[in-house]
Amino acid sequence: MNARKTVLILPPLQLHERARAMLDAEVELIDGADLDADGVTAALKRAHGLVGAVTGEQVRAAPNLEVIGMPGSGWDMIDVDAATEAGVLVVNAAGAQHAAVAEHGIGLMLSLAKRIAYSDRIFHAERRFVGREHFMGDGWPGWAHELSGSTVGIVGFGFIGRDLARKCRLGFDMTVLTYDPFFDPDEAQRMGVRPTSSLAELLPQCDYVTLHVPLTESTRHLFGEAELRAMKPTAYLVNLARGGIVDEDALIRALTEGWIAGAGLDVFAEEPKVPAALLALPNITLLPHIGSATLETRTAMGMLAVDNLEAFFAGRPLPARVA
Repeated sequence: MNARKTVLILPPLQLHERARAMLDAEVELIDGADLDADGVTAALKRAHGLVGAVTGEQVRAAPNLEVIGMPGSGWDMIDVDAATEAGVLVVNAAGAQHAAVAEHGIGLMLSLAKRIAYSDRIFHAERRFVGREHFMGDGWPGWAHELSGSTVGIVGFGFIGRDLARKCRLGFDMTVLTYDPFFDPDEAQRMGVRPTSSLAELLPQCDYVTLHVPLTESTRHLFGEAELRAMKPTAYLVNLARGGIVDEDALIRALTEGWIAGAGLDVFAEEPKVPAALLALPNITLLPHIGSATLETRTAMGMLAVDNLEAFFAGRPLPARVA
C-alpha cells in the first residue's frame, strides 16, 4: 500500500489475533472497544476502512471512508444502501465458514433425529436415567430416526449448502434436493443433487429442510405459515442462516399444532432475544448463533476479511465482495 490507511474496528466485533496482527502491520488500526462514544466519533472521521456492523449514520459520519469489511458471509448488519450511495465498497468473508456451518447442520439434524438434546435435557433436569421405552411409540419424543435413507432439502446452494450436500450424500447416504434460483441446475445435478424449481416443489418431499440464504427484503419471512404447512408433519426445519428468514410466530404454531415434527435453530429474529414460547417447546433444539464459532473458522474469517481490506487498499483483485 502506498499510503498508510486508518481502519477502525467497531465494537462489539473483535478480529482473531492473527488477523488483527496481520492488519496492524499494514494500517493504523484503531479498536473501538478502547474508546468512549466521543472517541469512536473522532475515529470515524479519520477512518478509511471500517470492520464490523455499520449503520448508515456511521457511514455518513466517516467522510474519508472507502471500504467496509465484514468477517463473515452475512451483510445484513451493514447498511449496504448507505455505503453504495456514499461510494463505499462492502466486502465480506464468504466461504470461510462453510465447513463449520455445514457440520453444524449435520449436528442439528442428528440432535433432532436421535433426540440427543432432548435426552440430555431430561438427564440434567430430572437427574435420572430415563428408559428407552420413553423414546418409542407415537407423539414426542417417540421413535428416533436414522439420517440414512432420508431426504434433505437445502434452500440456498452457496458454499455452505454445497458442503452440507456433500456431507449428507457421502456421509449419510441421504437424498439431497436443493432450491436456489441463482444456481445452475445442471451443475447441481452433476454434483449428485436434485434441483427443484420452487419451494412448493421441494418442501413436500423432504424429511429435513435446511436454510442457507442471506437475509434480504426478498427473503425476510421466506418461511411462513404456507411453507411450514407444505412440509411433511414428520419433517424438521433447520435454520443456520438468519432468524428473520423464518416467521417465528408461524414456527411456534407449527411446532405446537404438529404441522412439522421439530426444528433446530442457531439464529433468531431479534438476537439475543428468544421468544418464551420457543423456549417452552420440547421438540426444538436451540443454539446461540454458534455455527461458525470454531477456532479454525473464526481465524479463517478474520484472515479473509483482512485479505479483502489489504487487497482493496493495494488495488489488487478482491477475494470476496458484496457491493
